[in-house]
Amino acid sequence: MHAIEFETDIQNGVVKIPEKYGHLKNRHARIVVLYENTPEELNISASQAGIDFSSVKAPSLAAHDGVEYQRKQRDEW
Repeated sequence: MHAIEFETDIQNGVVKIPEKYGHLKNRHARIVVLYENTPEELNISASQAGIDFSSVKAPSLAAHDGVEYQRKQRDEW
């Protein structure tokens, strides 16, 4: 498998392959799309995205001070 990289604009769902890759016409290809987030997308919080971890509790660690627990774990070695 070979890989090429180029930047282009998606217009009406169509990606134009640059002419220098004309040898790819009528070939099967796997396409990976990487795109930048818009400022609006960056402002979406986890709760707006449908992810809410506020109710998650770790009962095994709730009764311990986290730093003290880690120190004890290190001292076991």
